[in-house]
Amino acid sequence: MSFTELLRQNECWRSVALTKPRLFRKGHKFYDNQPEMYFLESGRVRLMALAPDGSEKSLWYLGDGSCFNETPMFMDGDKNIPSGQGEVRFFHDCSEDCYICTFTREDVHRLGMQHPELLFNLCKSYSVKVTLLSKNAVSLCMESHLTRICKFLASRIVPGSEPLRAKRDISYRDMADLLGMHRITLYKVMRQAQERGLFSFDKNSDEIFILKPDEFYKEAHL
Repeated sequence: MSFTELLRQNECWRSVALTKPRLFRKGHKFYDNQPEMYFLESGRVRLMALAPDGSEKSLWYLGDGSCFNETPMFMDGDKNIPSGQGEVRFFHDCSEDCYICTFTREDVHRLGMQHPELLFNLCKSYSVKVTLLSKNAVSLCMESHLTRICKFLASRIVPGSEPLRAKRDISYRDMADLLGMHRITLYKVMRQAQERGLFSFDKNSDEIFILKPDEFYKEAHL
């Protein structure tokens, strides 16, 4: 589950959207102090952590059928998420052009009263996000660079592919950021794995061919 992309976690919210999807261009940012929840009709967004020194870290990616920025919906009144000076802030940004529906806090509360299953759905998807974040944190602290790379690739295996292959859906730069390593380190570890025959890749291709599946899955702890 580590480093995977979350897809269609909140499809039940699609049918209750009160506004038409609006186009948000690649790079648009949604900060966590905005009292609105968003439903991703199509496209891809990522959750980013912003440190006081301006450095950024990708935490996860969300695909179509996902809600995000749901935390402010459960804060009291107009209070924002508590934060102090010098603390890390969070925001979502569009990693490609997206069509997104907006729900106000009042919309979410009213719809939740009318359809309790909608709130239960948010609880379920939120628990998935917490679990994913916990697994990623443990992986960053305790697992090797190669294990994290293999976990990332294992979550992107092309079903039924022969020979077995993974399809990289983000740039190597974004992949390195998500896995918590420098891009040069990512290339170095992948080249070393290629030299030992674990998998084969070309920097100009988005496909990685898994040459030793048993060893690959063992390295990914799967």
